Amino acid sequence: MSVHGGYYPTSKIASNWTQATNWSIQGVTLGGWLVTEPYITPSLYNQAIEIAGNETGPSIVDEYTLCSVLSKSTAKDLLSKHYKSWVKESDFKEIKEEGFNLVRIPIGYWAWKKGDDLYDFGFTNITYEDPYVADGLQLAYLNKAMEWSAKYGLKVWLDLHGAPASQNGFDNSGQRNLYGTPGWLSKEFTGELMFQLLQSVFHSVRDGEYGDNVVGIEVVNEPLGDKIGMEKVEYFYQMTFQMFEGILGRNESVSMVVHDAFQAAGYWDEYFNPEYSQELPGNFSYSHTSASYDSVVVDHHHYEVFSDGQLANSRDTRLEDILQYANGLGAEQPYHPAVVGEWSGAITDCATWVNGVGVGVRYDGSYYHTTRFNSSLATRPLGKCTSQLPIANWTEEYRVQVREFVEAQLLAYSNATDGWIFWNWKTESAPEWDYKQLAGAGLFPQPFDNYTFYFANGTRNPGGALPSRNAAHAVGACRALVAAAVALVVLYFT
Repeated sequence: MSVHGGYYPTSKIASNWTQATNWSIQGVTLGGWLVTEPYITPSLYNQAIEIAGNETGPSIVDEYTLCSVLSKSTAKDLLSKHYKSWVKESDFKEIKEEGFNLVRIPIGYWAWKKGDDLYDFGFTNITYEDPYVADGLQLAYLNKAMEWSAKYGLKVWLDLHGAPASQNGFDNSGQRNLYGTPGWLSKEFTGELMFQLLQSVFHSVRDGEYGDNVVGIEVVNEPLGDKIGMEKVEYFYQMTFQMFEGILGRNESVSMVVHDAFQAAGYWDEYFNPEYSQELPGNFSYSHTSASYDSVVVDHHHYEVFSDGQLANSRDTRLEDILQYANGLGAEQPYHPAVVGEWSGAITDCATWVNGVGVGVRYDGSYYHTTRFNSSLATRPLGKCTSQLPIANWTEEYRVQVREFVEAQLLAYSNATDGWIFWNWKTESAPEWDYKQLAGAGLFPQPFDNYTFYFANGTRNPGGALPSRNAAHAVGACRALVAAAVALVVLYFT
């Protein structure tokens, strides 16, 4: 099997991602920081649950319930400590030293909340009731992140990760809704609030001190199109794009990023393509007179662990899936830039709470004993979970499969798209989703093209093997020494 086989565009249209800066994205996400996620920092949620001490009342399962169950002062104190401790300037320095050139920073709409239910954007304001705690906390750390990114030469992809009433019902949107329909764009004021917020963000990027460092603004993360209604998502994107170009113009350094809304590869080709001038829903035309090729980047997220079928795949089928997926994204390149903005090393869904607080995992069948969903895995599980354990406890075979899976994605996404962003920089106890743990154990190539199970042309290396732990640590140490030497040289000549 060849990861490089099949279709890839022989000459990708040069985009802002590659033409202006002569690089493709090699990024990592700071998930679980300014939008908290239970599986990334379970200690935060365990602490909140312990403080609540309420066995009969509402459960704390996401940031929405954390803020509604706890008092405002308690929630604010808990979150303040988290923001201060989970990501620091040293993380940005280390991210640069690891070879990344971009950080994706998720943030929720509630970060712009001022006081009780007031969203004041200066030029306008709106009242919207929710329990979230903000008062400038998240924005203060976002400003620090902008400063640190600029200091260490990292570009920024700003990601609106949580929308009012939730755009997908996932806990990472701020508000979990396992069974119902997300309220964004149907509940009153949810669309208006997002439009006003994005107008403020676009002005800030245009006029702010670190605006030149922002290369992408993702206007909403992972809207669940089939539940919300694709016509609503399409209209939101169209109107937001009109506002984006009205404020930022034909800015060659920043693009509007749209998630694919869980639609198949190629879905957005005619929507975001300057060569098309047909009228689209809402009577808004993406003609060559109003849009450049680079104005919109389509963001795709790919995981192999959130369905029974994917989890049941053989090792080779899983790798073949990556090839086929990348081929589909490669076919988009003549129409618009595309990036794989989320992917991981996970080959099971065994990480604690990755499916939600109090929810089990599909792989061992416990998911179907803790939700209303049904599956044969409830009585015939695929296996026993071990990947939630420290990597030192993994078998050699499992470590090989994870490294191989990571390499396949790096090769495929680097060849077929304008770049990739790994999820996530770090976690407390979910190693398959944790770059730092994977790289430290030699399961993420360093440098990123240091393949051991594949050749550079994408063909499998039958003699591939895991690098020794000592070799992995040596590479890391070498990178740190080189970075330190470069810093000294720069300091000497400035």
